[in-house]
Amino acid sequence: MAPDFTPLLPGTWDYWRPTGSRIVELGTVRGFDVALPTHFHDEDQMTFVLSGRRRFVIGNEVFDIGPGHGMHIPAGTPHRSLSEPSEVVCINMYTPSGVYAAGDLISGLARHWRRTGHLGWPDLTLIAEDHRQRAGTIARRTGNPTGGNPAATPMGGMPWETVSQAAQQAGMSREGFSRRFRRQHGMSPHAFWLLEKLNDARRLLRAGEAIAAVAADTGFADQSHLGRCFRRAFGVTPGRYRAG
Repeated sequence: MAPDFTPLLPGTWDYWRPTGSRIVELGTVRGFDVALPTHFHDEDQMTFVLSGRRRFVIGNEVFDIGPGHGMHIPAGTPHRSLSEPSEVVCINMYTPSGVYAAGDLISGLARHWRRTGHLGWPDLTLIAEDHRQRAGTIARRTGNPTGGNPAATPMGGMPWETVSQAAQQAGMSREGFSRRFRRQHGMSPHAFWLLEKLNDARRLLRAGEAIAAVAADTGFADQSHLGRCFRRAFGVTPGRYRAG
């Protein structure tokens, strides 16, 4: 049966925020050029494929997900995605870290998909709420239910403004600090710092802040600078993202 997914809009990436749920946002991904460079999110990401395939690279491992299957990428985990030879249709769910039982939630989506052959927004949000964890169980959350273990510890904020300052605080040379940081996190300190700013921008845009104000608040030179970096990292312009 064909996927029942009428909320899809033209374009590769679309986002929207549901009400009455602790889900931060939902996204749709559709097309061939679904590759994104290495990035991370402040939230847990759960991806479920409706048609085609998605491939994520985490560390040195490639995770390949086909129709009716999903993947959990824990908050703070650097990852990138690859372009595909056939059209992809999938959904992304972004949730506060540890609030939902990711493995059980993805299994619930898969059961619904096998049983009905479709998955709409109401189905997704209802299934998600069925797998919200009690507060006492959140701290016991584990990594990726696909069987891999890509999870870097969520990385949090940087208490420094420049790489040289960070190296000095660590008692290391700038070059030595950068090499160690790249080995640990899979990206340069500057790339990580930029993504921290972009995740702050996501949060402000979701709250409805004006794009120019967001650019200023997060340390970008101007609105155009934010737009270029934002689209490269997340596949959508700040304006389109904010409109969700």
